[in-house]
Amino acid sequence: MLLLVSVVWAALFSPRVVVAQADNPAPTATANHAVTSNDVKDVADELWCPLCSGVRLDACELKACEQMRDVIAEKLAAGEPKDEIKNYFVAQYGPQVMGEPPMEGFNWLAWILPVVALIGGGVFVWQRMRKMVGAPTEDIASSTPDATDEYQARLQEELKHYD
Repeated sequence: MLLLVSVVWAALFSPRVVVAQADNPAPTATANHAVTSNDVKDVADELWCPLCSGVRLDACELKACEQMRDVIAEKLAAGEPKDEIKNYFVAQYGPQVMGEPPMEGFNWLAWILPVVALIGGGVFVWQRMRKMVGAPTEDIASSTPDATDEYQARLQEELKHYD
């Protein structure tokens, strides 16, 4: 359930970039395969600009990113699969080009810690609410009549002075 909430939260609040494209994308001229701009965009969608913070490679307007998209087109035209192209860019720019830490080694904390914090926060709030709603430690009902009786007696004595 928590995983589902996390996925929905990420889908709703993650930054999105809308890119307008022509209905008929212009094919890239190559010797081996015809590569369309949609093919390049499919690979560039999964990569992030190594120079900009939080900008996808397909939406970045830097000259370096344009050159990276050209390299993607060349590699696609040569017949390289998408995974090999992504591995090439990871080797060139590091794992940050993938936009998320790899699920290995110390990076597992980046994947596990938010879920642990969410569960811990839920347990904390649940315990606090249980304490607030639970029965009081003192019996207020038994202490109230004694105080009321004392006040009633004092009131009756004061009223006798005015009669």
